[in-house]
Amino acid sequence: MMRSLLIAASGAALLVACSQQPSSKTETEPAQGEAPASMPSPVATPAAPAGAMALGLTAAQLEEADLVSPTGADLGDVQRVDVDGAGVITGLIIEPTGAGERWIRLSLDGLKAKTDGDGHDIVADMTLEQLKAMPAWTP
Repeated sequence: MMRSLLIAASGAALLVACSQQPSSKTETEPAQGEAPASMPSPVATPAAPAGAMALGLTAAQLEEADLVSPTGADLGDVQRVDVDGAGVITGLIIEPTGAGERWIRLSLDGLKAKTDGDGHDIVADMTLEQLKAMPAWTP
């Protein structure tokens, strides 16, 4: 009796596993320097809590900032802040200049905030080419 139940359960499990349709969507990596055809909007990470700060700026100020080199060359725009599970800002999601709809994540290490008129710039000690060579960020 027990053996019959075990065989029946195994057969049912095999039927269920074999009847699932494989995904028809195939994911391929774009060539280096090439943006994917459709990049998801960076909304999957949690939002920074009110009052969260990094680099002496609020999350809202960071999200309005431009990323520049030490010489002031435009490197890209901050799209959003990246926060950990505790709501602490741990990095910035950047859209490099001329990269289209492609985002990368920069750690806060080595970044500096600078006031520029009414706004703020984030200074990164890197070139646009180095920024574009970084792996794409996906939420």
